[in-house]
Amino acid sequence: MKMFVVFCALVAAATCAPSVDPEIAARRALPALEHEEIHDEFGQYALRYVTAEGTVVSQRGKLVPTAKGEYVLVTEGEISYIGDDGELYITKFTAGLDGYHVETNHQPMSNKPESVDASAQ
Repeated sequence: MKMFVVFCALVAAATCAPSVDPEIAARRALPALEHEEIHDEFGQYALRYVTAEGTVVSQRGKLVPTAKGEYVLVTEGEISYIGDDGELYITKFTAGLDGYHVETNHQPMSNKPESVDASAQ
């Protein structure tokens, strides 16, 4: 009985797994086309890489003085890629003294079901 339950769970997981175009999967397995990375002795850095499938990642971190005279590493960056739907997705982010901020050209999908207004029925 336990083997049957495990088998059913594996079949269900395999059935629900998103299918990826074999051509896209092959490009995702290729190494980066470009890769640049610079670090200094204080922990500041800059990096950029481009993958064969068109993903571009760039990020940098720099030390910024606080009001107390200490230093904080502030990061900023951008990630862009072409989704499985053919759309270009761009996400920009910063993390620093004023917190973490993200800007994107697409809205993430919510896991919450839509609420239905009972008075409208």
